[in-house]
Amino acid sequence: MIQEYFRPATVDEAVALLQDDEKLRKPMGGGTSLSRLGLGQVGVVDLQDTGLDQIENRGQRIMAGAMVRLETLMTHPRVHPEIQRAIRIDVSENIRNMASLGGWLASSDGRSIFTTVLLALDTTLTWAPGDERVRMGNWLPLRGQESPGLFITEAEWWMRPHLAFEYVARSPKDRPILIVAVAQWGSGRTRVALGGTGETSIIAMDGPDASGIDVACRDAYHDAEDPWAKALYRREVAPKLALRCLDRIDAIIESEA
Repeated sequence: MIQEYFRPATVDEAVALLQDDEKLRKPMGGGTSLSRLGLGQVGVVDLQDTGLDQIENRGQRIMAGAMVRLETLMTHPRVHPEIQRAIRIDVSENIRNMASLGGWLASSDGRSIFTTVLLALDTTLTWAPGDERVRMGNWLPLRGQESPGLFITEAEWWMRPHLAFEYVARSPKDRPILIVAVAQWGSGRTRVALGGTGETSIIAMDGPDASGIDVACRDAYHDAEDPWAKALYRREVAPKLALRCLDRIDAIIESEA
């Protein structure tokens, strides 16, 4: 139950409220997941007035504030079409208008296409206080154990890589049981993120080129068994989806030549 509600006007004010050791307070983005956490009597620090709702270019990277709504990301002209497609599949329109980027990254599980795609892009997260920057791939495996700060202030990812994802679900309305997202830079660097199971998406490969992408995906899903799919199924299908992603990227590169 929400016992206290605060709506600070700055990040510093929000930090001060959350650092009060005598009170149990949690940051709130869109508020779509906080009520499900079962925290008992809790104070809420609403971040929507703290100025963390901007999207801007930074050289070859794009920065999105943690309070940017998913609907805004999905319609922004500089956001990659595959990111927009991932949000559209992952999130209903009503939730997209409420959910914030930071809140989604903090609460989504391994079956989120959007989170898997951002992981493939080697996204960097900035935390308050202190503006500590942490690569998303380093944070996700430890998300439930420790945090670099009190809350995410922004996410930043590369704009230049070619990007493609493929997924499998048991029905068009169901959540994915297998996700493969591939980002490939002009240098040849190829990074592959996998999802569809577990608490978080994982990195299967980050190499100087795409060689061995199928083997990497097969190995990464070695123990990926849960009530929705067998590990053997994921090991057999993931390499095919990864190669399909590469074919799509190659077609884009040819069309741009």
